[in-house]
Amino acid sequence: MAQDAIADELRRGKWCVYLHEWLGIDGDLPTWQAEVAAKASLSGVEVCFVEIPRKDMTLIANVRALPSFEQVRESVAALEDYRGRVDRQRWHGAAARRLPPPG
Repeated sequence: MAQDAIADELRRGKWCVYLHEWLGIDGDLPTWQAEVAAKASLSGVEVCFVEIPRKDMTLIANVRALPSFEQVRESVAALEDYRGRVDRQRWHGAAARRLPPPG
């Protein structure tokens, strides 16, 4: 999700959980967080970040519209499911490329 889109969602009182792998290979989490906070501040939104290190995720929220624990838990579970599906697709794709041609 682009930083502008995140800032817009925060301005509307929404929040998100962001997977660290979405930052890319050269991803720098502190720099990314500073950029998101700067974009959000242009709209008058104060942002809080809560890193979830064991999951390699970060919660991003408007301090005036924090999610409940249950909402965060459900989002983390959904993202873990997403990761599992992506990993299975990658594994199956790699396995198919290794199969010898028929005949």
